[in-house]
Amino acid sequence: MPVCSYVVVPRPGKAASVASDLARIDGCEVAPAENAEMLLLVTSTASLDEDAALRREVEALGGIQALLMTFGEVDPDTSEADPLAKRSPADQRTTNEVGQP
Repeated sequence: MPVCSYVVVPRPGKAASVASDLARIDGCEVAPAENAEMLLLVTSTASLDEDAALRREVEALGGIQALLMTFGEVDPDTSEADPLAKRSPADQRTTNEVGQP
């Protein structure tokens, strides 16, 4: 059961409408941040496929300037839940290796 949390940065003046849109999506719980015009979003789904579909639905909403994942459940025992498992060897280089011949 994937559980993720995000900071949502709405476009100026859009926090209330984005919060309302997010609250209508199954699997989303949203709360306003207390000290900024940002939203805190927690998602919960039954499968990785549902999680990907939910994330696409959230990303497609108008009014969102940035969506920043702060936590994502990763199960080290399954390659499907490991976001690095599907990366190509070239993508798995460390930052020190980027740009090096």
